[in-house]
Amino acid sequence: MQLKKRTYKVVFIGPYYTGFFINSSTLIDKGYTNIQAKMLTSLKEINDQGWFIEMDNKEDVLWDVEFSSMYGGTTMIPASFLGRVVNFTDNIIVFEQFQFTIVKVLFFYHDYGVGTFRVKVEVNVDREIEVSGFRQLIEQFSAQLGNIINPLIEKDTLTLKSYLEKFSIPLESYEQISEELKEKHLDHIPIRSSLWFHRVFHFYLEEKRPVTEDDYLKYKDVLYSSQMDGPKNCSLNEYAQVYPSFNFSLFLYHPETRPKDICLNRVLEIAEYYYAATSLLDTILFNEFAKFARKKEYPPKIKKLEDELKSLKNLSSQLDLFLLTLKDSIINLSPSSILMWRNIDREWYYTSMLETLKEKSNLLTTQVNETLDELNQKRAQILNRFVKIFTLLAIIGPALEIYVLIQDLNIINLVLSHLGIFLSISIPIVSVIIILFLYYTKKLMFDY
Repeated sequence: MQLKKRTYKVVFIGPYYTGFFINSSTLIDKGYTNIQAKMLTSLKEINDQGWFIEMDNKEDVLWDVEFSSMYGGTTMIPASFLGRVVNFTDNIIVFEQFQFTIVKVLFFYHDYGVGTFRVKVEVNVDREIEVSGFRQLIEQFSAQLGNIINPLIEKDTLTLKSYLEKFSIPLESYEQISEELKEKHLDHIPIRSSLWFHRVFHFYLEEKRPVTEDDYLKYKDVLYSSQMDGPKNCSLNEYAQVYPSFNFSLFLYHPETRPKDICLNRVLEIAEYYYAATSLLDTILFNEFAKFARKKEYPPKIKKLEDELKSLKNLSSQLDLFLLTLKDSIINLSPSSILMWRNIDREWYYTSMLETLKEKSNLLTTQVNETLDELNQKRAQILNRFVKIFTLLAIIGPALEIYVLIQDLNIINLVLSHLGIFLSISIPIVSVIIILFLYYTKKLMFDY
């Protein structure tokens, strides 16, 4: 099928790595929404426009979706920490002789080292083009967006980081890990740049009527599917059809009868966040396990074991809270959103990826326990050596008493008269005591 000459709306959605984790436990302890409000106020004081809190003054931010409709219940923590909207005026890109107008960009920042972006683009189709050709055009155009959004990602992420530090919110950078992996030519973690693009096609019906199978068949060529039976319609309303799929999604509706409970863009953004965060945590865990295996080649010192245990416990706590937050988010999705989530899960094989992360989480728990046991053994050995040293020192007291007694009884003259016999007996005994004392003192000092 060929598209008619008109303007079409396409939304580009994707994740990016911020370079740092925000300590969720601290945010919860200090009052998550309180910190959000204080930071937003502080950002607005420097006239840095566009920052917002999800579900706060949403009518000034979004163009096509209500935040509150994504969830049917109340989540443990907000869906995002902070967001920023950037409006464009006359930002036009001519690509393959088609005119692309960048209308608006939304950024969402999350706790676990990942942000997401949403770019609204209007494409002026002034000549006939096949549906499949339009999909290819949009896919090729995606690379052009990096030049627009990556500088904004860099600037806004560093701004947010400085304000988090200003409010004494603990951050944990993973940029060093990224550099280490890059040097080893392993799974590199690119920081503060778009990772990939998911394209959402919005096609409008010309009449106010229910969407039919024939309508879907006209536009289905914009979709790819990783499932043998193809993507599934996740709409509960006959006046819309929605198909979240692999790399591409399709939304069919009439603007005046669009169901308010379908928030495809926001569900995709949440899915992109959790997918990218799962991938990030999986990569970091793999790197930690590799380091742990290398450390086993050499007996670690107590200080190194203590530092390692602290790092492992922190990572384990972050992972546990991440999995808990993910579960809580899914449980509270609205009926329409949960249908879209399930289809995304099938298309992206997210559950399989998550199971791998959970297996690594179990290994991490085992590693924490092993490190704790090894640390306790090291401490027990040190205590044992202290006991032996104090035992040796305890011998000195009686020896001095014997020396005084010898002087009082005038035994020295007797010893001098039989010096050869005395030395042959006493020198080996004293030598053994000195050697043992030096040996255990040296072992004690070098084990730290």
